[in-house]
Order: sequence, then C-alpha cells, then structure tokens
Amino acid sequence: MARWTVNRLVRTGARTASGRLALRVGRDLRDLEVVDRGMTLAAHAFTSILPILIVVGALRATLDPQADAIFAEHLGFSDATAEMLDKSLPPGARELRVIGVVGVVVLVVAATSFARALERSFQTIWRTPKVSIRFAWRWLVAIVAVVIGIALIVATRIIVHGGGALPVLEFIAEVAIWGALWWIAGWIVMNRRVSLRALLPGAVLAGVAFAIAGQVARVVLPPILAEAALRFGILGVAFSYIGWLLVMSCILLIAATAGRVVYLTSTGQAWRRSASASGAEARVGAGD
Repeated sequence: MARWTVNRLVRTGARTASGRLALRVGRDLRDLEVVDRGMTLAAHAFTSILPILIVVGALRATLDPQADAIFAEHLGFSDATAEMLDKSLPPGARELRVIGVVGVVVLVVAATSFARALERSFQTIWRTPKVSIRFAWRWLVAIVAVVIGIALIVATRIIVHGGGALPVLEFIAEVAIWGALWWIAGWIVMNRRVSLRALLPGAVLAGVAFAIAGQVARVVLPPILAEAALRFGILGVAFSYIGWLLVMSCILLIAATAGRVVYLTSTGQAWRRSASASGAEARVGAGD
C-alpha cells in the first residue's frame, strides 16, 4: 500500500515542471546520502573550530575586553555557558608558546580537513573527477574565504543593529554574504571545473537558507546550549553544537544539489542519471 502511494505521488509529480524538479532533487539527495555527508561535514567543521577556539582563548588577554562577549554572542552562547567554556580554555596568552609550531600545524590540518570534505561533497553533487594534489593550495584559499565570510557576517550583525528597517537590511546583507561565500568556496574547492554561472543558483539558495537559519539560531540555540551545559558540561555543549552543524551542513548540501538541478533544468540540458554519463555535464558552462 505504501509503495503504491509513493508510485502514485511520483507519477502525479512528474506531470508538472515543478514536480519533476522536486523529484530530481529528491533523487539526487538520495544518491548523495545527504545526512551521512552532512555528518561528515559537521564533524570536520567542529574539529576545525576547536583549534581556533584554543588559539583565540590563548590570545584573549591581548584583545579588547568586550571581544569575549561579542564572540560568545555570535556562537549562540548564553552568559553562563560562555563563562563555563571560558574556564575550560587556557588562562592567558603565555599558553600560546606551549602550542608553538605543533599547534599551528594542527590548526592548518584541521582547517583544511573541512575544505577537503567540502570538496568531496561538491564533487559528488556535480560528478567531477578528483583533483590532483598539486592543486592543494585551493583548500587553504577556500578556508580563508570561509573565515572572511563568517567575519563579515559577524561584522554585519554588529554594525547593522537596531529596529525599524535595519533587521531587513541585515537579513539582505547576510543573504548576500553567505551566498557569495559558498559561491566562491564551491568554485575554488572544485578547482574551477564548474563555472560560476552554474554554481550561482545553489549559492543563492544557500545564502537565503543560511540567513534564515541564522535568525532561527539566535532564538533556539542559546537555550539549547545552556541546557546542555547545565546537564552535561562542556561535552553537552560539544554534542549540541555538532547537531546544529549537522543541520547547517545538510542545508548547504540540499541547496547545492537543488541549485544544480535548477541550473541544468533552466538550460534545457538532457538529464543524465549515471555518474559516468554526467561527467561531462558537471563541467557544463566552464567556458561561459
């Protein structure tokens, strides 16, 4: 009965352009195994963030006293949660000398691991072949782009703050920044094998979705993290944050997948289901 219902829904959806679009997106997400890849991205994002937090904690004595509060607010921490995490970080900038070269290497490797995971995800979505290790520089460039983008998001929230029309301007600015971030990062990690024009629909979808998720996070994330910190301490915060990163990673993958379908559909290209047949399709628009 359930299978008959699903088949009927598929046949009904295939009769309209929007239905066929939704079916193609659903099929690609199934082939992508979006939750598994999202968990991989979330884990790499989390292990990339931890070394950065350690270094920031070691340097915080040299920063503006208000820097800690701003940093905690935009990570979704309440005052109590931020205080608990503050106690778990190194007590002063002198610990940075202990980290030394090893810490810098760990930081770089951890950060590029996220870029490599992002590359594998986009390669699967667009069916592009692996890129030679000779182009490993793009991992660092992609991470720099992501860090700059997040910094701009935080700066926007600090500068464009208030009532009236300002929240609308802030939302529009976040859509533009998030969209540009994933537009450029996706282009870089795939070594420019897919054109910027082809990546644009997915970047726009990601920008809108991330801006909406950011507004939701301001409301739901602080109490969730506070409750986790109260019950389970720093481990509770870690698990809760990984859960939120999973949501954000899945949003990115869904937006990129839907963007690919939208682009291929809008350009009237034949749909190729097999990975081998769609290898050339992935490079479409490279000369645009």
